[in-house]
Amino acid sequence: MPYGYMGKILWIDLTNKVISEEVIPDEVYEQFLTGYGLGSKIIFDRQKAGADPLGPDNIFAVMSGLLTGTGALFSGRWMVMGKSPLTNTWGDANCGGYFAPAIKNTGYDGFFFTGISVEPVYLLIDGDKKELVSAADLWGKDSYNTVDYLESKHGKHFKVACIGQGGENLSLISGIVTDKGRLAARSGLGAVMGSKKLKAICLGGNKSVDIFDIEEVTRHSNLFSQDFYDDKHSLEDKILGGITNVPILSGVVRVLDEHQMLPIGGEVERYVMKTWGTSGTVAYSANIGDSPIKNWKGVGCIDFPGRLTKKISNDSVTKYETEKYGCYACPMSCGGRLKVNEKEFSTGEGDTHKPEYETICGFGSMVLTNDMVGIIKINDILNRAGIDTISCAATVAWAFEAFENSVITEEDTGGLKLTWGNSDAEIKLVEKIAACEGIGKILKDGVKKASEHFGKGSEAYAMHVCGQELPMHDPRHPNSVGLGVGYEAEPTPGRHTSNLDCCSLYSDDDNTQKVQKKKHIHPIKQKCKDDDDGEKQKGASCFMDLVNGLGLCAFAFGVGPTPPIVEWTNAVTGWKKEFNDYLFIAQRIKTLRHSFNIREGINPWDIKMPDRARGIPQLEEGPNEGVRPDFDTAKRNYFEAMGYDLDTLKPKKDTLDKLGLDDVKAILYPEVSN
Repeated sequence: MPYGYMGKILWIDLTNKVISEEVIPDEVYEQFLTGYGLGSKIIFDRQKAGADPLGPDNIFAVMSGLLTGTGALFSGRWMVMGKSPLTNTWGDANCGGYFAPAIKNTGYDGFFFTGISVEPVYLLIDGDKKELVSAADLWGKDSYNTVDYLESKHGKHFKVACIGQGGENLSLISGIVTDKGRLAARSGLGAVMGSKKLKAICLGGNKSVDIFDIEEVTRHSNLFSQDFYDDKHSLEDKILGGITNVPILSGVVRVLDEHQMLPIGGEVERYVMKTWGTSGTVAYSANIGDSPIKNWKGVGCIDFPGRLTKKISNDSVTKYETEKYGCYACPMSCGGRLKVNEKEFSTGEGDTHKPEYETICGFGSMVLTNDMVGIIKINDILNRAGIDTISCAATVAWAFEAFENSVITEEDTGGLKLTWGNSDAEIKLVEKIAACEGIGKILKDGVKKASEHFGKGSEAYAMHVCGQELPMHDPRHPNSVGLGVGYEAEPTPGRHTSNLDCCSLYSDDDNTQKVQKKKHIHPIKQKCKDDDDGEKQKGASCFMDLVNGLGLCAFAFGVGPTPPIVEWTNAVTGWKKEFNDYLFIAQRIKTLRHSFNIREGINPWDIKMPDRARGIPQLEEGPNEGVRPDFDTAKRNYFEAMGYDLDTLKPKKDTLDKLGLDDVKAILYPEVSN
């Protein structure tokens, strides 16, 4: 009997409108968990190499995590996956909200879509009823109106994931929207839904998750909650949490950070996240050199100093907040809803989601604008259209620099003057992208396509990796080599959430755990520091595959008490594994995703960030002055630790044997199987 997982998946053949279920053996779950672990196993086994990402053979999957719906905290993440039309590599995207438990409530761990529908449709699951319903009346609606329509038709308890105009227009930077503003945004998988004429997934299941030892799960959740809530924030936490946004103290903060003397620990991080969410890190990140500035050619403390970033960080964001909210099973509640009635932008009687750090930095620091209301409006536009704010921001920043260099002109932009800091022009440009109008028809497919279209040397400042726009964390920051390794070596390139240096939290060495808890940085920025420590890079990389296989949120780690993920998973499933056993499973998942790219004919050595992001030439001022990390050595050591052949980057035969990936070995080494 399956515990924790549902034991089956649902196949939806959109071409023939056939829906069927498949039972998955227990041993497959024990080898791949769920999330994109099971998803990668299914897709690798069933999809041939060379599939057109926007064609009928590309399998599009939607998965929940193993711990979702079990009582484990921070377990509200769901994932989409398939071959990315943006990068032509393995593609996946991750999202919070309340859609993850709705997947498991249907009685399935996930859905796998094949083929292409003749007309727009949506998948409806209402109890035991499963059907494809015409979405002709929905095609053309934005994501907010789509949710309203489906909730009105089927009931408020139904949970919806859908595409907006971005996915319908096959924008290569479009994602999938749920909860009116939460996006599984990266990899361009919204375009995959659009290509399949799949407008939405509407779920109203009534199944529950069977748990092996519910009392043990509850006990560990209660203990974690007690530690999480009972640790009251001291005056020091509050001072340190707010001091990073005080312009007059920015120089002191920067110096302390450069010398690793800033005493910010997990308690402070938790205070920041609970008080402001990720928007509480905008000014701090720009000040210390973590945020890219002016399309990666600027320096925060010089080009966009504290007196400007203060206006798009901390209280400058939350002053519009009407309520805080958390995702499913989340004790943090770092999200928020805003109400705005300023600058020709009004949320009216409704509300809009609080922009995250990536969005604020992308449409603020990257183009030197401190118009918070303008950024909120842009966030709302892109959430409705279902477009990735990270990719769109990087594309917009490129357009501003291209305008500065006369690569594009007012004739191209329809009269918009894309000068640094021009918020009004930025908003109008984003509207063109969302509507697929004018220059927006070109920019809607991301910075790589845009720079190739306009040329004239603009490719040099198109900030992407293998087609995917770089996130808003700078790998040139001292001790951030692991960030760059993740951007280039992760099977889904250009992701800032691809590695997390948290393995020592689960070390048997109590002293190691105590040091790790006392001295760390923001969990998403918590990367490996040493370019010669391949094993540590491997641990940080595989840890995130474990997190995503379990359906957990990365913000669960490094904010105080350590989540008991081993105890939760063993109690939920009845397994008796140790942390290293789960990390081994994560390595299997990572290797399978990596092998997908190898089978597609991709050489990961060719996947590199632009020279600018690699520190070529080096910055001459600021916290990252003179920094040029040795990413190539760090990647080589990482690939060696993972057990990959350093010439071909195929996983070695003995690596595949050790991981039990015999089917992968037969494909990558056909001469052996013959």
